[in-house]
Amino acid sequence: MDNSFLALARKYRPKKLSDLIGQEIFVSTIKNAIDGDRISHAYLLSGIRGVGKTTAARILAHLFNGETETQDNPLDLYEVDSARYTGVNEMRELLDGIKYRPSSWKYKVYILDEVHMLSNSAVSSLLKNLEEPPEHVKFIFCTTEPRKIPATIISRCQRFDLKRVSFDVLTEHLQNIATKEGAQIETAAANLIAKAADGSVRDALSILDKSLSSGEKKITENYVQNLLGLVDRSQMYSLFKNLMSGKSKESLDIFNELYSSGADPGVIIQDLLDVVHWLTRVHVTPEVVNEPGVSEIDKNMGMELAKELNTAELSKTWQILLKGYQEVQNHDMPNVIAEMVLIRLIYASDLPTAEELVKDLLKKNHDSKIDNDESKEEKGSDSDNTIKEQYHKTEKVPSKGINTDTVIEMKNVDNLLKDPNSKVQENNIKIEKKDENIVLSSFKDVANFFLKKKEILLFNHLFSHVRLVHFQKGKIELNPTEDLPKDFGSKIGTMLSEWTNQRWIVSFSKTKGEISLEEQNERDKKETMKKMMQNKRVKEILKVFPAATIEAIKEEGDKDE
Repeated sequence: MDNSFLALARKYRPKKLSDLIGQEIFVSTIKNAIDGDRISHAYLLSGIRGVGKTTAARILAHLFNGETETQDNPLDLYEVDSARYTGVNEMRELLDGIKYRPSSWKYKVYILDEVHMLSNSAVSSLLKNLEEPPEHVKFIFCTTEPRKIPATIISRCQRFDLKRVSFDVLTEHLQNIATKEGAQIETAAANLIAKAADGSVRDALSILDKSLSSGEKKITENYVQNLLGLVDRSQMYSLFKNLMSGKSKESLDIFNELYSSGADPGVIIQDLLDVVHWLTRVHVTPEVVNEPGVSEIDKNMGMELAKELNTAELSKTWQILLKGYQEVQNHDMPNVIAEMVLIRLIYASDLPTAEELVKDLLKKNHDSKIDNDESKEEKGSDSDNTIKEQYHKTEKVPSKGINTDTVIEMKNVDNLLKDPNSKVQENNIKIEKKDENIVLSSFKDVANFFLKKKEILLFNHLFSHVRLVHFQKGKIELNPTEDLPKDFGSKIGTMLSEWTNQRWIVSFSKTKGEISLEEQNERDKKETMKKMMQNKRVKEILKVFPAATIEAIKEEGDKDE
């Protein structure tokens, strides 16, 4: 009698279509296709490792031939590893017998596992047979990398993407298998295994197999934690709370305790990342605490901490831990690096967020403006409104190459016009009441006036595609940087004349002239950014986030568009 051990993944491998778990769409589609006699000549099954691609292919092979479940190794079933068939000769050898009819089945079935590993020459040899196969031949391809498969193969197949098995389905499956093996597994323990497997049935059964090898009749959560090298979740939350509170001694004591008990430093940082990810999800969508498989400690601590922390703090913590995790993975002293990462996180909790920093800078600028010269504030002097003006320059003016035929552009223009602080409202364009004169004192005024009139295409040309050579009342001389419509000059002149009730002439010159309005905008933006980067508090932030940059400057009260 053969008493040899058989791994759970092989012992409980599905033999019938109905035995496949977590693939309801695939199962129902194939069942209907077979019932309706609509069997394709080629199928492509893709998905992560361990979700049942090869198993499903074997079941399909038997279903095509009228058998409801898999049996042994039929003569007319050819299952091969594509890594072995990378050359033309090997592929020709495999397909040499394709012209001969099957000996016992209705169809010959070729299962090519990991088909993405075929070489270009092997694919070329396969294509002819795949495009016009004999009536007695079926192909089934399996792969974990569908993007690496040539489009010429994909287009000739019916493709099914087998999805990751859901958390609750996998947990229930593990409990059923444990019962069949004469053991019990706690729901919390099954949850840990399902989470570690990440949707792979084979991975989950392999971990369960290892758990049952201990001889224990009841598998506990603590046992699975030790088996997988995981840290107790309550200790991880305790460590996280101390880090966020800036308690260095308590934090390092917990870390050293975990390290002494055998926890890997990289795993500790990884678990902290998992905590931050969970808290961010709870903060953004609180209803996730009611999802299946969420432990009580995650539910309770998640709700508590998510209320105390904001998105900016969680994002900052995530960035520090993520960079720290990479450092731990690439160093010979992971425990030392992990400690330094935690210390960095402790002291980073005292630093202001980017929003607080900008708000503080704007407040200081505003206070200084009032103290120096109240009269300049009324006139909107440059010294008072530097940051404000630069914000509008960098954020409000459309960029080069905008598509003027879209609804989005018109929405942006409407936002500009509605904003009481917008560039259109602040510049020197003076639009008086009806029947009164319109004063345009500069080329920038002219461009902004076209924006005001919602002439977006013309504004874009004036802003990005021309340089000013000469400007005076009633006459504009421009140097084009790109091809413009032939009637551009006359159209600008005609519209200005109509709007202002005075004659305007727009001409073109080969003289280079000034830089374009867009280039002026970029220059001013860089200067402002350079000044901001020299600020003491900004420098402190950049020490913690060395890869960070200032994307925009906004005044308090401004809304995102």
